[in-house]
Amino acid sequence: MIHDEPAPAGTGTPGLKPAFFNEAFEEGGAARAHYGPLMDALGAMKDGEFAGRISQANDKLREFGATFILPDDPDDTGRIFPVDWVPRIIPADHWRTLSAGLSQRGRAINAWLREVYGGDQDVVPDEVLRESVFYKPHAYPGEAPLHVYGPDLVHVEPGRYVVLEDNARVPSGIAYADVVRRVGMEVLPELFEDYRVAGIFSYYARLRETLLAAAPPGVDEPYVAVVTRGERDSAFFEHERIARSCGLPLLTLSDCFVKGGEVRVSPDGRRLDVMYRRFDEDYVDTDLPEMKDVYLEGKIGFANAFGAGVADDKAVFPFVPAMIERYLGERPILQNAPTYSLIEEETRAEVLDRLPELVLKPREGYGARGMLIGPEASREDLDDAVRRVKQHPAGFVAEECLDFSTHLTHDGETGPEEAFVDLRAFVLPALDHVMPGGLTRVARPGTRVVNSSAGGSSKDTWVLS
Repeated sequence: MIHDEPAPAGTGTPGLKPAFFNEAFEEGGAARAHYGPLMDALGAMKDGEFAGRISQANDKLREFGATFILPDDPDDTGRIFPVDWVPRIIPADHWRTLSAGLSQRGRAINAWLREVYGGDQDVVPDEVLRESVFYKPHAYPGEAPLHVYGPDLVHVEPGRYVVLEDNARVPSGIAYADVVRRVGMEVLPELFEDYRVAGIFSYYARLRETLLAAAPPGVDEPYVAVVTRGERDSAFFEHERIARSCGLPLLTLSDCFVKGGEVRVSPDGRRLDVMYRRFDEDYVDTDLPEMKDVYLEGKIGFANAFGAGVADDKAVFPFVPAMIERYLGERPILQNAPTYSLIEEETRAEVLDRLPELVLKPREGYGARGMLIGPEASREDLDDAVRRVKQHPAGFVAEECLDFSTHLTHDGETGPEEAFVDLRAFVLPALDHVMPGGLTRVARPGTRVVNSSAGGSSKDTWVLS
C-alpha cells in the first residue's frame, strides 16, 4: 500500500531543503506523501550500503551492455550509461492527464503530416514549412507517418506539465529505460516493496505491433527489420536491444539492396516490407539512394516515414496546439513552452534584448547541440549567439527559460543534491499507446541541460497504479 500521509523519515533518510519546486521534497525538507516509503527504504540502509548498491547496479548495466559512444571517445567500447538510482514517482492522476495529452499530440501531428504530404495544409506558415531542412516534398506519407514519437516534457508546478519539444525523427531512450528498471528491481528490490508501479516491458510488443502496421497495403505477413548504421552508432546498444526484444532481425543498410523494384536483404534475398530505421533519412540518400524510389512507390514502409521529421522542427513546434484544434476539434490538454520565431524583425529584436533570460535553439538541433541557456551563459557565449542569429535568423527559435521541477540526486557518498529533471516519453501514435513512464533525464546540479552527452544522467520513472 502507498502511505496516504507522509511516513516518518528513517534514520539517515536522504533529504534536502529545495530551492525550486522539488518533486520529492516539500519546501521545508519533508518528503512528499508518495515519496515517504521510498525515503524510508533508503534511510534504512546502513552507512555505505547505498553506495555499494549503486556500484552493483552500474556493474549490471555494463553486463547488459548499456553503453553509449560520444564522438570524442577513443575506442568503440563506449561509456556506461549514467544513472541516478533514486527513482522518480509520477502519481496516477498526473499520468492520466499526461497520457491523454501525449496521445492527443501524436494523433494531431499525424493528421497534419498526412495533409502536408497529401494535401494543402495551412496550419503552419508556408515559409516556415518550406525552409525546414526536414521538409521532403514527396508523396506517400502513409496513414501514420509518425509511428514512434518521443516528446520531452517538464513539470512546472504540481500536476502541470509543459511540452518542451517534439521528437519525430529517431526518438531514442526506450532500451535504457528498460534496463534501468530491470537493474533497479534486481539490485534495489526493497525500494519497490510499498508501491504498485505500472509495468513498462509490454512496450516492445506494442512497438512490434505498430511496425507490422507500417507495412504497405496488401502485405499479409510483413517482414520487418530494425536497421542500424552499425556498432559505431552512439545508440547501437538500443538498436540491438529493440530488435531482440521485438523478435526482429537487426540489419545495416549494407545488408539491403534493391532488385526488381523491391528492397531485399542479404544473404537470401528476402523482400523487406518494413524498415524501422534507426538513423536519419539522409543516410538513405547517401548509402542506398535507390531505396527511396521503392518507398515512394509504396512498396516498403518506413518507421518513421520520410518527411515525418518536419514535425521535429523547432519552428513548427509552436503550431501543434493549432493542429490539435484543427484536426481533432479539441482543446490541447498539454501546453507548449512559450516559443518565438525569429523571422520577424520586431520579435527578433525583443528576443535578442532578452537573450540572457531565454533559451536559444537551432531549428534542426537535437541533444542540446547548439542550444544556449541564457541564465547560464557567459557574456562571450551570448555575444556569439547574437552573431549567429543575425547571420541566419530563420535558423533559430527562442523559448522561455522555465523553472521546471527538480529532484533528489544522490550518489550514495557525497550526499543528496537538487537537480533539474525532464521526461522523455514514449508514444506509439498509430496505436494510441503511451508507455506508462518514460526516461527521466537529470541535469548536473547547477544547470538545466539534461542530456547525457552534456554530463547529465537518467532515472527510472515510476507511474503509480
